Amino acid sequence: MSPWRTRPNKITLLQRIPIFEGLSQRQLGQIARLADEVEVSAGKRLATAGAVGREMFIIVNGEASVRTRRRTVRLGAGDFVGEMSLIDGGLRSADVEAATPMRLLVVSSRDFWSLLEAAPTLSRKIMQTLSRRLRDAEGGVSA
Repeated sequence: MSPWRTRPNKITLLQRIPIFEGLSQRQLGQIARLADEVEVSAGKRLATAGAVGREMFIIVNGEASVRTRRRTVRLGAGDFVGEMSLIDGGLRSADVEAATPMRLLVVSSRDFWSLLEAAPTLSRKIMQTLSRRLRDAEGGVSA
């Protein structure tokens, strides 16, 4: 059995994701229970720029190639893509492909939003984190 199937290891990966900053271990555990572990082969397309995003991917192992109009980067264990589409269901901003065989945690927006509806404290903490990150990105300007 993969060591990543255990909840504490999923939690370790989830707590590195900026939108989950400030969540308690219990709240991270709630999200960990939503995260499905999947394996994909090299060459598998995970996301297509301009397509609607319906899930977030967290890399357990392997590497992904992320291509935007401006550049291509390689992501590895502990990195993630799709966190904004998880929140807003918006269009993907990059093409993402498995550069090697990969093991991923996948959180669907449907499951995520069901959890947020059932756990308002969790929703509030995530909104606070997003607000703080937006304020930081805008240089601390707030009206």
